[in-house]
Amino acid sequence: MSKKIETSRLVLRPFLASDLTSIRAVVENRTIAEMAGFQAANGAFESNYFLKQLMQPNVWAIVLKDGAQVLGSVGLYAVIGENHEPASNQWELGYMLNEDYWGFGYMKEATCAILNLVFTKRPDAIILASTYADNQRSVKVLEYLGFQQTGEQIQPVSVLNTTAQKENFYHLTRETFNKGGHYATN
Repeated sequence: MSKKIETSRLVLRPFLASDLTSIRAVVENRTIAEMAGFQAANGAFESNYFLKQLMQPNVWAIVLKDGAQVLGSVGLYAVIGENHEPASNQWELGYMLNEDYWGFGYMKEATCAILNLVFTKRPDAIILASTYADNQRSVKVLEYLGFQQTGEQIQPVSVLNTTAQKENFYHLTRETFNKGGHYATN
């Protein structure tokens, strides 16, 4: 499914080895890492590891149409079912964006394009997502797309969380996506 996708302002494409410099600005940023639930990379070696993790099917680099710099990533990750196999119709949405590009609607545009592709190909798809409750930008993206909150959980203090944090869980179907006016079509 990782084909190139164009929106009005963005190109979503598979990651390339040459994206290392751009992705470092994202994965080495502590604010982004904390909001996304991972430990910030420390230098080129660790950033290259992150880049290799992003170079997989169903993960796209977010690039402005008039530029070459990667702004972030958006991806669909397999949900493992009770039988320890990937669920046939469920994926988890994950994304991160360079802090310099927050507030311009790029993530709404990128995620909407990916979900439109998914629901066009798989009308029965169920998309899951989670975000920390205090990450209001991410909450707004999910609400814009039509995600419905299904639960919450307190994440305890850990290496990644210096304080306990509430994590919200969401799901999205084609029906709720279309109610938001996004209209996946066959």
